[in-house]
Amino acid sequence: MKARSASLTLYHFEAGHHREVCLWHDQDHKPEVIGTVPYIFISQRWVATPELLAEQPASRLEHHGGEYVNLYWSSGTPAELESNFSVLGQRLTLLGRMQPMQFIHRTWGQRLVPVAAHARRGLQLSAEAATFAPQTSALMLVVMKLLDSDARDGYARWHESVHLPMILDTGLFTAAVKLASPSDPDLMVLLYYTDHPDPCAAYREFHTVSRSWRHTDKHFAEIDRAREMIHSGMYIPSIGHYDYYP
Repeated sequence: MKARSASLTLYHFEAGHHREVCLWHDQDHKPEVIGTVPYIFISQRWVATPELLAEQPASRLEHHGGEYVNLYWSSGTPAELESNFSVLGQRLTLLGRMQPMQFIHRTWGQRLVPVAAHARRGLQLSAEAATFAPQTSALMLVVMKLLDSDARDGYARWHESVHLPMILDTGLFTAAVKLASPSDPDLMVLLYYTDHPDPCAAYREFHTVSRSWRHTDKHFAEIDRAREMIHSGMYIPSIGHYDYYP
């Protein structure tokens, strides 16, 4: 995979400042990141509309995880990503160009590394290409922690070899990327991409299908001993779209 690291952050924006912050993010901050930060080659922001937020399961994060997912893909290492963002932040702060950050509340974030990528059977694109394809209509994010139990390793193997292919076989998603954290070996982050014309309908259908797997051989029997769910949600592209929240 071209990407060697990713910066993934979940945000809640203060009411009344969504449009202001998004415009600053798109017209000032993101161009500066792409134009000056070494190794970053893709910048994506995703938003959970009120309709999508209503479909999300309970989250362990403040503000239900927030409305936005911000994602940068880099061909550098996580350490380089961290260092370069620190330098950029200091420079822009000294220039007075970080003021909208006062309206942004970070609910979760990590520097991550991609460890696996899968594409739906029959998809012309590679899994890596599907993550950046313009026809991608939404991203489903899942953040979980593996627990310290004897079920952990079996769950990790089942998730990679059985569960991920099973989700892609629903036809609702084009590709999936699994990411890990160099600083937290228990963390598992999944990005599922869809090209469905109605992301909210796809999200509802996925919930219906996944519930039907319970108490069948498609379900990992000791899942509650193997992992803890932190957050899950569906998000649509946000860059250039400012009317979902005031």
